[in-house]
Amino acid sequence: MNELSGPGCQGGYRSMWHTLRLKNIQVPRHVVAELMREMDPEGCEQRRAKSLKRRRYFSSGPNYTWHVDGYDKLKPYGFPIHGCIDGWSRKMWLTVTKSNNHPEIIANFYLNCVAELGGCPVKLRTDCGTENGVMAAMQCTFQEDAEAHKYGSSPSNQRIEGWWAFYRRNRSGWWINFFKSLVEQEIFNPGDEIQMVCLWFCFAQLLQDDLDKVKEHWNTHLIRGSRHDTISGRPDELFFLPELHGGVDGLLHPILDDEIKSILTYEEEESIHKGYFVDGKHLVAAAPQC
Repeated sequence: MNELSGPGCQGGYRSMWHTLRLKNIQVPRHVVAELMREMDPEGCEQRRAKSLKRRRYFSSGPNYTWHVDGYDKLKPYGFPIHGCIDGWSRKMWLTVTKSNNHPEIIANFYLNCVAELGGCPVKLRTDCGTENGVMAAMQCTFQEDAEAHKYGSSPSNQRIEGWWAFYRRNRSGWWINFFKSLVEQEIFNPGDEIQMVCLWFCFAQLLQDDLDKVKEHWNTHLIRGSRHDTISGRPDELFFLPELHGGVDGLLHPILDDEIKSILTYEEEESIHKGYFVDGKHLVAAAPQC
């Protein structure tokens, strides 16, 4: 019931079945489907009315192409999200940030992924936004190849754009409606900088925790085969054991920690602290006293 009354209500019965399995609750899938039709008939009808037209996609294995993009649907409320998805395995990384417009912040997210995995992909794909410039330069420097990064339009960056559509249907819609209700009830004013600071302070970690749940759910769920040449399997399994599914292993270009440290990185947490608590003091000082 908690899932149906929260952001998880937008997922289908397969999503709910997998959520129950993650909590060690074993229920047959058809039983979950029947219960959801009974408990959430309106949501089932809404999901049935929508469909996703898939495009053909090819990649030789994990870490061949990473697709990176920002999600701005929650940006009016101060919560832009940045994501990266591996094109072959569909393994996902997600981060909520105060700004996804600064090249240094986006580059720092990229470096975090590189440091976590110990290397960079063969190709990096982004849209033409100026915030991607530093990250693109790092990718080309690591690979020593000017073709290691590719710009393209947002619609053509299909892996990450398709995932954002999934996220909108299954999770972010709840958050959008929640923040809209705060505005409509005049509890929150997006034009008030102090209120924006307070909203970030109250909800940033909650939203990141929810993104972590979405990421775990996605990376462990089963992707079914289809007529669109989709590689079936679980993203985590596909990413770490590609040879079991016909993928090419060893595409990750190794990067030493010293190489990462040699690049001047931007400390996002320090920036957030300055932006909200240093500048925020001036805003509070300037606010009328009751």
